[in-house]
Amino acid sequence: MDIKKLIKAILPKEIVFEIGLNLRRLKSKKIIRQTQSHYKEVETKIRHRDGKLRVGAYAVYDTTFGACTLFDLMLAQPKKYDVKVVVIPDISRGILYQKQQYLATKRFFEKRFGSQFVADGYNLDTGEFLDYSLDFDVIYCANPYDNMVNIVHGVKYLSKKNVLPIYISYGCYVDNYGYKTIMPLLEISLFWKVFADDVFSYKAYKKYELCKGKNVLLFGYAKMDSFASFKKMVCKRKRIIIAPHHTIKNKVLPLSNFLALSDFILELPRKYPEIEFIFRPHPLLFINMINEGVWTDKKVEQYIANIKDSGMIYSVGGDYFDIFVNSDAIIHDCASFIYEYLFTNNPCCFVAKKGYKKVISSLGKACLKNYTIAFNKNQIEDFVEKVVIASKDVLRESREHFTTKYLKLNYPSVSARILEELLF
Repeated sequence: MDIKKLIKAILPKEIVFEIGLNLRRLKSKKIIRQTQSHYKEVETKIRHRDGKLRVGAYAVYDTTFGACTLFDLMLAQPKKYDVKVVVIPDISRGILYQKQQYLATKRFFEKRFGSQFVADGYNLDTGEFLDYSLDFDVIYCANPYDNMVNIVHGVKYLSKKNVLPIYISYGCYVDNYGYKTIMPLLEISLFWKVFADDVFSYKAYKKYELCKGKNVLLFGYAKMDSFASFKKMVCKRKRIIIAPHHTIKNKVLPLSNFLALSDFILELPRKYPEIEFIFRPHPLLFINMINEGVWTDKKVEQYIANIKDSGMIYSVGGDYFDIFVNSDAIIHDCASFIYEYLFTNNPCCFVAKKGYKKVISSLGKACLKNYTIAFNKNQIEDFVEKVVIASKDVLRESREHFTTKYLKLNYPSVSARILEELLF
């Protein structure tokens, strides 16, 4: 048995994690210090350069873009900002998916901001990855994972260029995976600035980030700013969102109950015809099931067809705040939705596995106190019948109080605050 295996066998997991984290801090201390020193030089150069502030965004997915309102604010001031969204591909899930997702993401942003404000970070014909690091002063990286993108689109690469990379989270840290896997990534500590969503996350950055939160600012959850602009339409029937997560085989973050509930989901429209159901899967659910050999592509296609035939609304891609606003409740096992759906103040049902609290963070546990927790089909049906149909929503006041006090920091003006920060 080698020394690493021996340590893991003898010491508690938390101690092993702390030792590993401290070793990573020692190893990365020099590069983090050099990077932050480099950013001070870049700031000085930008201050002394005439012209507009050039701000870019590297966007992999439309659903993980947390700066729509920020970019709207800059686009409204063309004399001060030169803005562009650069669409870049996810290279980690196969070439076919890479191209399909790239085109879908590009279409979304062209529709959202206009084609003149969208640039190709990838040439579909030649397979070339295009480097824009010299074209901007500030780049917002919508996804912080270097292993998901080509090297020229990664944070480590950008940190060595004359540009200031920033991070605005696309999903809140409601699980320990976010605390212990994402926050300690070297990429997070190599950002010029990281904008924390809430006090829970801000404290966690100081505990888990390699640079102990030195590049982190507490501003609020910018992604939700645009939620305030959506208006509810008049609907004849109540609407419930069904949102399954993608972590079918993920041992670190075992949230998904989709395999156990896939047939049950199809029965819901027949069982409750007075309810309109919206099926909103995580964008990675079906591609992960195919890649991991859980389902074949034909079975996925058939299931989606069955969803549509059942009378459900099949929602995929693009912004999902419109379906949030125009819904009356949600049933899900997704991570970030635990936090985000609370902004609606509608009833929420979290479908949980036994021992789920082991993977949920302090923030997630605080959010879930305002949820109905369901472990099986019967409890899901109780939620539909008693809370949604019969309107016995006993958690409404506590949800509203919690969300206002802890989650809506600077809402809906987080983006405006961030924009002020970018002016140095």
